[in-house]
Amino acid sequence: MGDQLLPSQCCTLPPFTSNYTPTGTYFTIPVPDNNQPDLPVYSAGPSDATTVIVGVYDIFSLHQNTLQGVDHLAATYGCRVVLPDLFRGESWPVDNMPPKEGPAALTAWVQARGNWEAQIRPALVAVVNKAKEEGAQKLGAYGFCFGAKKLVQAQPDGLFDAVALIHPSFFVAEDGDAMQVPSLLVPSSGEDLAIMDGFWSRVQSKGGVVAEKSIRKDFTDVHHGFASARSNWADPRLAGRARDCYALMIRFFKAAL
Repeated sequence: MGDQLLPSQCCTLPPFTSNYTPTGTYFTIPVPDNNQPDLPVYSAGPSDATTVIVGVYDIFSLHQNTLQGVDHLAATYGCRVVLPDLFRGESWPVDNMPPKEGPAALTAWVQARGNWEAQIRPALVAVVNKAKEEGAQKLGAYGFCFGAKKLVQAQPDGLFDAVALIHPSFFVAEDGDAMQVPSLLVPSSGEDLAIMDGFWSRVQSKGGVVAEKSIRKDFTDVHHGFASARSNWADPRLAGRARDCYALMIRFFKAAL
């Protein structure tokens, strides 16, 4: 992720409080050679579904708003959605936003907890292997905030057949060169649109199925995080925009997987 910083909205906006009770279940899986406890995973939707979508959350990890999105996506799509707890219970504290130590401290924390080789890659490989063992035939993924960057970094491993990049963080235009599968790009008002434009033009220049099946839809009327922890399912407008985003994700995955 280099020296890039998180978007300013990511460093200032706290998540909305939610009383939502998730309807899914939890299980754990071992992560080989990771020297950490088994990985907790939240799951919603039919356990025998052949279409599985893997979520990569934002800095607030298993927040109720993010879990509500998982439940909504699974129920609306009719697929299985799994959300691994990549931080293993150590999310960024919701009461430390904006960060008392300054935005650089939050960026450093994300870079450490979200290290690709040491933390994220082994966990995602284990999740994908488990899904395939249980009958998954089509595998997609979506990432919020820093999670979208993780899905860019995952491209060389060929873990997923299509990815949705929702209000992404740590992006540079050159990330578009890495994309090897169809991508859904959903910027909010919190992202640098020049970077989003550069990323998108590089995706489109790849041609073939990557360009043909990739979709971009800007949600610049809502803030960074509107579809994850910073969503507000109790607010009709924000809940509507979150549902719009998930509906777009479903259309994308149905066409791309």
